[in-house]
Amino acid sequence: MVDPNYAPITTGEFQLFAKLIYKIAGIHLRDSKIALVSNRLRKRLKALDLGSYREYYDYISKNDSKAQSEIMHFIDAITTNETYFFRHETDFDFLRTTVIPEVEKRQLARNKNIKIWSSASSTGEEPYSIAMTVAEALDEIPGWNIQILASDINTTVLSNAEKAVYGPYAVSRLNNYAINKYFDRQKPATPAGEEKYLVKPHYKKMVKFKRHNLKESMNVMKFDCIFCRNVLIYFDNESKTQVIQNLYNALNDGGYLILGHAESLMRIKSNFKYVRPSIYKR
Repeated sequence: MVDPNYAPITTGEFQLFAKLIYKIAGIHLRDSKIALVSNRLRKRLKALDLGSYREYYDYISKNDSKAQSEIMHFIDAITTNETYFFRHETDFDFLRTTVIPEVEKRQLARNKNIKIWSSASSTGEEPYSIAMTVAEALDEIPGWNIQILASDINTTVLSNAEKAVYGPYAVSRLNNYAINKYFDRQKPATPAGEEKYLVKPHYKKMVKFKRHNLKESMNVMKFDCIFCRNVLIYFDNESKTQVIQNLYNALNDGGYLILGHAESLMRIKSNFKYVRPSIYKR
């Protein structure tokens, strides 16, 4: 439903926002997203008491502290996030049956470290699913240091992810055994409320969150596996090439890159070796 207090976003205004988000994050907004951008930015216009989309663009284009602060809200509004625990379960099967055993072999004569990066972590379902998978595989073996870095460009979803509290949809693909194993249940506060699911501290403590733009290099550490699922679809080929090179540089030799099931590196120049659909190796 169109808000009668605002004139519809024009094609020219949409293109201004599209160029800005591309410059900031490399995200390519197709013309089909004009309604989504209009609806999401309308909330920011209301919050700032601005009268038009052009006023909002001028506001965030200024070189001052208010504009820099609002840019974060702009990014949060544009980026979309919908996920659930153990989405595309075959990826976690691959992590358990291939990645972890290979890391174990490489680490026999060294410190027992496994480092995994969830590079588009959204509200946290993916990195916590990784933590649960790795813990299940290695918990019985003493001395392992499990480090999972979760990053996203969207600060709002990162804040929610750190809380590790989820509604029924996030756990809807899990059976009761898995829910009881990985979560503490929290009863609804009201009769009409929803039950909440809190990630158990054992898994929560394995994950560290950090805001990160995939167009930038990750210099924190080298990883044994990187999940970068359902993100490349938002980039054009130039930005994809830059992102993939950054991910390649962030992997240990022999490390794996796991993409979304509809993504591939087919038309992108990279040094990755193809393993199987959506999975590549350094």
